[in-house]
Amino acid sequence: MEQQVQPETMLPGAQMGALLWHDGCWWWSDTAAPALKAWRGKGLPESSRLPEHLAAFAVCRSGKLLLGLDKWLYLAERTPPGALKLARRLPLAIAAVDPAEARTRISDGCADRHGNFVLGTANLSPGSPPIGSFYQFSQRFGLRRLALPTVAAAHGIGFSADGGTLYFASSDGRELLETTYDPGRAEVGRIKRFAGFGNARIGGLTADAGGNLWIALREEGRRGRLAQFAAGGSLVRDLPLSAVQPSRPAFGGAHLEQLAAGALDGGLHTMEIPGVQGLAPALFDDAAD
Repeated sequence: MEQQVQPETMLPGAQMGALLWHDGCWWWSDTAAPALKAWRGKGLPESSRLPEHLAAFAVCRSGKLLLGLDKWLYLAERTPPGALKLARRLPLAIAAVDPAEARTRISDGCADRHGNFVLGTANLSPGSPPIGSFYQFSQRFGLRRLALPTVAAAHGIGFSADGGTLYFASSDGRELLETTYDPGRAEVGRIKRFAGFGNARIGGLTADAGGNLWIALREEGRRGRLAQFAAGGSLVRDLPLSAVQPSRPAFGGAHLEQLAAGALDGGLHTMEIPGVQGLAPALFDDAAD
């Protein structure tokens, strides 16, 4: 009989969007305030205030942080290097995202497994025709648009363990779509349906070392859950969470043995699943050519 896994709420009250593990701690975007937070598992989290809402971020190979704030990508330094807080000076703006379109802002993004950052935008006006788009950003080529359908809000962006498949949510968030991904050319292939979730919507996803996907799902009036899918799209298991609105999950811990999901309605929800191990978070290559 499969061992039952009981999720644990480690940090009650924390309202989390994007989540990742790096340098021995959890990092996340605060959905209640424009801030980046970091926590080593004891005491209170460290908080770095930001000038705008933080929608997506990645750790850079240099140790800096790439931040997606509103309509811009920024590079921010930690002070001192390796600290859990950002420098007091304003981050360095490095790329405007869809600057001619005032009706959108960055909504999701993550580093791919080749040193680039893949991100998407969302409509600012709910109910208007979908105009959110997907992009790849690199230091070498700058911002390049990916040939994916427009959506109301880009989210659920993630990659397979080998980096050759790009996943993203459909415009209504009830299906996960997949396509082949060429990071060098910023090109995608034919789009296929990976899985559908009925009335549930995707909150985010991550891959484990075995090639499985872990997808955070939200459904109105019900508790959220983490669903494990095999690479071919078959459901392996469903794990309930105490949170209603789980966001992007991530693996962490000394051996990446801990699976965690943040939640928009509060809490860092963690679990350890026998035989499951995560992948080290992908880093953005911020070295200039």
